[in-house]
Amino acid sequence: MVIKTKTYKCLRSSVMLLLSIVLCVACTPKELYNNHTDIPVDGWEIQDVQTFAIDIPAQGSYDIDMFVRHNNDYKYRNLWLFVDCIAPDSTVVTDTVNIVLADHYGRWNGAGWGSYYQVEHPLRHTHRLDSGTHIIKITQAMREYKLQGVANVGVKLSACSEDK
Repeated sequence: MVIKTKTYKCLRSSVMLLLSIVLCVACTPKELYNNHTDIPVDGWEIQDVQTFAIDIPAQGSYDIDMFVRHNNDYKYRNLWLFVDCIAPDSTVVTDTVNIVLADHYGRWNGAGWGSYYQVEHPLRHTHRLDSGTHIIKITQAMREYKLQGVANVGVKLSACSEDK
């Protein structure tokens, strides 16, 4: 009886593990676009717009994330951005995005390497998009003419493997 119980538990664990792996692989996002722009070392001027043109091959559900890479020269806890998403039919959706770069104690969030840290922020998740060129424009909204410490701003587009 003890041997049958151990065999049953082992078989049940193996089936659960296999089912978990299948579910994870079925919904793994497929990255279609990943690009960034470098911000000048002397600062990100308030009128400088970072523009990303994303060609979407087919209508489907997509995740759009943005990421910010900054260094220790950045003197704030958060970063406010204006984000314009322009669809192929020229429809514009504007949003103000607050990216929290540090916790209440001043420790940087995100992944770090040397004196640089990268934080990702979702813009739109499981959002239905039409095929065509979508444009995303990002402008800093920190009320400083030249914002110091931001090194890169980027956008990533992913599609669930079920859609693509």
